[in-house]
Amino acid sequence: MNTFTWLLKREYWEHRGGFQWAPLIAAGVVLLVFTIATITGLSNLNIDGKIISGVRLGDLAAAMTPEQRLQVGAGLDVGLFFAAAPVAITLAIVTFFYLLGSLYDDRRDRSILFWKSLPVSDLETVLSKIVAATAIAPLFALAAALLLMLGLLILFSAIVGFYGMNPFTVIWANASPLSVVGKIALLIPINALWALPTIGWLMLCSAFAKRVPFLWATLLPIATATCVSIFDAVTNLRLPNNWFWENIVSRILFSILPGSWMDFEKLEHDMDGADGPEVLLNAINLDTITAPLTTANLWIGVAAGVGMIVVAIWLRRWRDDS
Repeated sequence: MNTFTWLLKREYWEHRGGFQWAPLIAAGVVLLVFTIATITGLSNLNIDGKIISGVRLGDLAAAMTPEQRLQVGAGLDVGLFFAAAPVAITLAIVTFFYLLGSLYDDRRDRSILFWKSLPVSDLETVLSKIVAATAIAPLFALAAALLLMLGLLILFSAIVGFYGMNPFTVIWANASPLSVVGKIALLIPINALWALPTIGWLMLCSAFAKRVPFLWATLLPIATATCVSIFDAVTNLRLPNNWFWENIVSRILFSILPGSWMDFEKLEHDMDGADGPEVLLNAINLDTITAPLTTANLWIGVAAGVGMIVVAIWLRRWRDDS
C-alpha cells in the first residue's frame, strides 16, 4: 500500500499543472467572465437607485413567499451546477492527454528503465495512473468547482447588497452550494466507470505507439468508422442511427467527458410541460445519477475498457523502447 501511495504522489508531482492548476484557472476565467458580464449588464439597467416602479428592492425581497424563495434557491443551484461545466470540460481535456502520455512518455525519455529497476509491478504502475485520472484529478476539479460556486455567490451577494437587499436572506439562505457539490461528487464514480472505454483505449495506444499516440488514438477509430459508413452506403446495410460512430468511436474517444452518459432526451421528457428551475434541479436527482448503473451500455464498456487495460499492462511489460 505504501508503494502504491508513492506512485500516486509521483503522478501528482509530475502532473500538478494539469491536475491542480488547470481547473483553478478555468474556474478563475469563468468567475472573471461572470463579473465582467454582471458589471456590464448592471450598467445598462435603468434602475433609479434602489427603486423599480416605485417599489424598494429591499421591500420586494423581504416580501417573497416561501414558494418564491424555493424558486430563487433552485435557480441559484441550477446556475451553480451548470457554471461548473467549463471546469468539467477542462478536466476532460487534461485527463485525455494525461492518459495518452501515461505509458508513452516514460518510454520516450527512457525513464522506464529506471522505473523497471524498482520493485514496482506494471500492474501497480498502470493502476496508479488510472486512479490518478479517475479520482485525484476529479477531486481537484471538484475543489475548483466549489471555489467557483462560492465566488459566484459572493458576487451575487455584492449585487443584491448594493441594491438594498439582504444577501443572507436572498442568496445564502436559499442557495445550497454544498448540496450541488455533493451531487457532483456522486458523479465521480459513475463517470469513472463510464469513462473506462476511453481510459483503456488511450492507455492501449500510449503503450503501443512508438510515435504520435494521439494520431493512433484518434485517426484509427475515425478512419475505421468512415470505412464502415462507406461500406454501409455501398452495401445498403442500414446500420441503425450511425451505430459505429455512436457506440464505438464516441465511447472510446469522448466517454472521458464528465456527464456524457446523461440521457438528455429522457431528461427533456421528464421536464415536458413543467416550469420553474426547481423542476430541472429535481430532475438531476439520485435516480438520474445512478441510472447508468442499470444499463448494458455501461457494463459492456467497462468490460471493453478493462480488457484494453489488461493488454496495455502486457504491452508495457514487454515494450521498453521507443
